[in-house]
Amino acid sequence: MRPTRRTTLAIGAGGLVAAVGGYEGWRLLRKRYPPTPYDDLLSQLSDREAARELGRAFLSQHGKFTLPHAASALRARIGTKPLPAVLASEIAAGELIEAGHWLVPETLAGLCALAAKI
Repeated sequence: MRPTRRTTLAIGAGGLVAAVGGYEGWRLLRKRYPPTPYDDLLSQLSDREAARELGRAFLSQHGKFTLPHAASALRARIGTKPLPAVLASEIAAGELIEAGHWLVPETLAGLCALAAKI
């Protein structure tokens, strides 16, 4: 069978739909959470449930934590930089804190504590 222009366009369009679906599909399949004033920070966590566990461990060891103050400090610390770059620079500078017998970057501990409080 000789391909025609119509079959070539149909196959090309199907491939484009599959590529876009694969690229953007994770947004449709990920768990949804009620909106909060801290979504700009919480959206940077890939697994909010695991973050909550680590956040609860952090909060049990470090009692002074208020949402508005922590969110303000996190926004200032992260700024417009990508989170992995912030975490890498904290690791390099030794800015680590204990949370549940783990040493984690301070920003990650703060984000996890924020998730645990929400």
